[in-house]
Amino acid sequence: MTTMVVVATTHGSTTEIGERIAATLSSRGVRAHIKDVSEAGKWLYDASNVVIGMPVYKQNLLAEGTMFLESHRTELQGKPLFAFAVGGAPRLDGELAAKLRRFGPREIAYFRGAIDSEKLGFVEKLMLRFAKSPLDADWRDWPAIEDWARDLVSYGVN
Repeated sequence: MTTMVVVATTHGSTTEIGERIAATLSSRGVRAHIKDVSEAGKWLYDASNVVIGMPVYKQNLLAEGTMFLESHRTELQGKPLFAFAVGGAPRLDGELAAKLRRFGPREIAYFRGAIDSEKLGFVEKLMLRFAKSPLDADWRDWPAIEDWARDLVSYGVN
């Protein structure tokens, strides 16, 4: 049995969180691997569980993540699905959580991410300055991320 951690990302923070989740699951004896959302569809047949992560970007879930869930509804049906979102806000907006719930995950987690100014474009930097947000910050709570991954094992992720 294999758990696939699927990530959609803009600047890499969500991928790094997905990598930590896969590593934590692996340390618990779970065969876990990570795939980018662009290539994950062709590997779904091999996965017994799916964990999907996507960032909140411009106050919405990254479209590639929700498109993956929409286009692979049939393959995901019957597989335990877990979701996590990553953003800069202190908590996940209720409307965004509701969008994720439409796909039937057994659990939804929200983690704060990181901002690296070297990975941002001009418009993104401008938006952050306008919002009076830092251009470089790392809010990721690695112990909480690892705890969530370990808790997935109690759901039968193996």
